[in-house]
Amino acid sequence: MPPQDIVISTLAGGQNDTDAPSELADDQCTLAENVEFFYSACGERRLGCGALSLSGSNLDDEDVMVYLTQWANDNDILDQQLFAVSATPGTSATVEVRTAGVWDEIDGANLKDALNTSVPAIYNIDTEALNSKLFVAYRSAVDRLHVWDGTNLRRVGIAEPNPPTAADTAVAGTYATARYFRVRMARLSGTTVISRSEPSTTLTFTPNGSFNGAIITQPAVLPGEGETHWIVEASTDNSLFYEIETVLIATTTYTDTTAFASGYSSQGALTADAGDFDLIPSFKYLAVDGDRLIMGGHFTDTTLMSTIAWTPAANDPGGSNDERLPLDVDNTKNLDNSSGGPLTGICSSDFGIWYAFKFQSIYRMMRTGDVDNAYDVVCLSKVRGAIEGSIFPGYTEDGSSCIYFLDPFMGPSRVGAFGIQKIVGLQTTWARVNLQASAIVARGCFYPYKDQAHWWVAVDGNDRPNFKIVNQVSQLRTVDGDSVGRGWSTWTGTITQATCVALVTEVVSINGVSSISQRPFIGLAEPDFIQRCDTENTDAGDAYTATIITKPFIVAGQLNQFGAMVASILAEANSTYDIRVYFIKDFGVETSAAVTVDLAPTGSETEVFKLLDNLRMSEARSVQVKITDS
Repeated sequence: MPPQDIVISTLAGGQNDTDAPSELADDQCTLAENVEFFYSACGERRLGCGALSLSGSNLDDEDVMVYLTQWANDNDILDQQLFAVSATPGTSATVEVRTAGVWDEIDGANLKDALNTSVPAIYNIDTEALNSKLFVAYRSAVDRLHVWDGTNLRRVGIAEPNPPTAADTAVAGTYATARYFRVRMARLSGTTVISRSEPSTTLTFTPNGSFNGAIITQPAVLPGEGETHWIVEASTDNSLFYEIETVLIATTTYTDTTAFASGYSSQGALTADAGDFDLIPSFKYLAVDGDRLIMGGHFTDTTLMSTIAWTPAANDPGGSNDERLPLDVDNTKNLDNSSGGPLTGICSSDFGIWYAFKFQSIYRMMRTGDVDNAYDVVCLSKVRGAIEGSIFPGYTEDGSSCIYFLDPFMGPSRVGAFGIQKIVGLQTTWARVNLQASAIVARGCFYPYKDQAHWWVAVDGNDRPNFKIVNQVSQLRTVDGDSVGRGWSTWTGTITQATCVALVTEVVSINGVSSISQRPFIGLAEPDFIQRCDTENTDAGDAYTATIITKPFIVAGQLNQFGAMVASILAEANSTYDIRVYFIKDFGVETSAAVTVDLAPTGSETEVFKLLDNLRMSEARSVQVKITDS
């Protein structure tokens, strides 16, 4: 048989451990470890991670980072805060924000309700930015959603106050006939109402009739939730109430001298209906659809674990619309509370569509424009679902919006314009995932710059992530009617141990030129804490090895043996690193000695040809090529 070349021009099909090695396409490989397929068709060594300075911070007083996110409280993308939470699970937590490189702790005075530090609760924090606020969902002893407003981490809305008291004035007059008073608490910024409470219970006051008015005194005990004003509401019939005055909280009394016959309609507007400013409970998951805050699930209330809710639209006349749940239009839906398990996440897409996930159910929500039924709900599947922490928005290989997630049993998946699609190729790897991890099963994010979907997963019985799977989305292709595949690599090392993930935009200096960078940041256990990803050649100082093993090439048929005598490599010139190349015979019967390849250029060339004339394998029925950097 004449000599026959084996030409490997691309491996961008990535790792495939689902199909038998002998059945793989020529551009797929049996292992693509610590490599990626963004720059090179045959793969390149992934970058590592480097520390974000915690100088001036107390985050490193705890054991592990549990949450990271970024938000712009003035909607300036280039001037954002990093919101970070570290914890010693079961004991304590520290919350800090980083602005313009300076850390500032949100101390106990500003942290309205302490985070529950038990496992897994301390790892289950979610946030969403809306209207220059960062809404924060976390488990505490108080059944309320929270918000960071740039100054305080407080409860959303204001609790209903106690009723006021009233007494006659000391000035003679004819103020007579019973009337009714109640109060609300409000938080104002200038004249803008940020949030307000439901009205107190009603005080019935019957004046003496010989004085000129009633002195209304605010409740002795206030909610203590950042209220800046109290609103006096009055009625002559205990039915129609009017807002007659908004009073600074420091002023504890208001005197009403309105004649009963005149009524209160000329004193102010009719008050909002009772129930329009209902408090938002401790929902577990958050998303934003246009100008609405979307909420779902609950940390402890089993009746709400499959419930979704949304705040009124910004143009609703009630005011403070992102901090209230009006009862009269019932901005909630129950997603089959008795099946599929509790919600595991919600995520917005586009065109007024968002998705709610359970362990074994997926729902699509579509905006209707009807205030009494803001969203139509369609159950897309009762057998597909998502793992908590694995859900994130991204786009497909053709640029269409989609949501990526990890199905508990099917593995990597996405949902969008083409319905629910499985992303095939890692069946053997997926079998290692610990779905019963006591702390974190998975974390994930989309990395737009490199068109990559990243997931950190707990494998081999671990209770926190210790492995990573990465898909080069630009390489995905349809495999069959509802599946896509290709472009996989698997990562090992310190970078895989993320307990929290955020995509962070920052201004950086590259060769003295200011530039904008966006890359994943991850949280780790001490001593690494917060790390920038896709940078450095180590993982927080820890070395890692990149390895590619091709499919087995059977060039002479199964009944014939052949030998390999020489190889040649075309690679990017690199004066710093060598690579090592091996032949693997018959699926592992024998591995050749390594041949070290120096990739340094001989002149000014950017690509180098390297001849490996001492790389040999004989009497083989199949040969695989293994390339590694150590």
